[in-house]
Amino acid sequence: MPPKATDFTPIYNQLRQALTSSPPRPTLPPPPISTSIPCSLSPETKLKLQDALDNSLAPSTTCSYRHAVRRFIAFCDKEKIPSHLRWPADEFVLCAFAASHTGRLTGGTVKGYLAGIRAWHIAHNAPYQGSIRLAYIVNGVSNLAPSSSKRSPRPPITRRMLRLLFDHLDLSSPFDVAVFATAITAFWGQCRLGELLPDTHHVSKPFSGPLRKHLEIGISSASLFLPWTKTTKTQGATITLTRQMRPLDPIAIMQLHFATSPASATSPLFSFCSKDRSILLSRTAFINRCNAIWIANGLPRITGHSFRIGGVPRNCW
Repeated sequence: MPPKATDFTPIYNQLRQALTSSPPRPTLPPPPISTSIPCSLSPETKLKLQDALDNSLAPSTTCSYRHAVRRFIAFCDKEKIPSHLRWPADEFVLCAFAASHTGRLTGGTVKGYLAGIRAWHIAHNAPYQGSIRLAYIVNGVSNLAPSSSKRSPRPPITRRMLRLLFDHLDLSSPFDVAVFATAITAFWGQCRLGELLPDTHHVSKPFSGPLRKHLEIGISSASLFLPWTKTTKTQGATITLTRQMRPLDPIAIMQLHFATSPASATSPLFSFCSKDRSILLSRTAFINRCNAIWIANGLPRITGHSFRIGGVPRNCW
């Protein structure tokens, strides 16, 4: 027998309230207490279950999904959708939500929103009513997307841009040396910044990036093990950095970085010294420092992925 229309209302309201909180680590709204749990568990097992669920997605993905659920709730509020059609989300409501972005956003963006709503349902073992009709509507949104909503191709990082960093960074500053070492490594190693640096220097979980011990420097090349990559996850990957013409030689720059910011073998690779303490270089600080130099020299603002775009063609010669 299907649930009554009001059965999911308290759950929906609880989940909605959870979305307004800001936990130390971004999570999907915590599962509500429900009679659908098949058996009781010990507190230790419950904690492990919740911990595994909270860490099933990358923090950046979880933040995007929380944003998607907020948009869905705002849409339901605006359209005065009954609570029992919001949670679990009715197929018709999902179609209407997707269609509401017609003429404003790309189909890819709407797909991302729906992925967040789907993950929200999966996290609470609730049925997600995606359908072929919903897929058709997303295609329609994509076909009707205005040109202004489509992101222009990211510009690649070039050798000239790296030379500008060399000319304007203060290589007597441990912070600036760490920035330059990161830029050179990301470019020649074809790395994503998320594989080298955390989002911020305040990390709420163990650092998953490379440590000092993961870099082995030889005469003509260096080997760097990445404990986590976007494609291999925790299996990691090893990249090779070969010597280049100075001042863009990654091996020489890493040696300068180690000399400027000495640290233990278990320290993050791009940590730097500041007032007798070690600080973890973050993606935000790195990108802001690079963009400050490039914008001052008439270049557009870039994102972290531009390093990988620039490194690929340069290393395919």
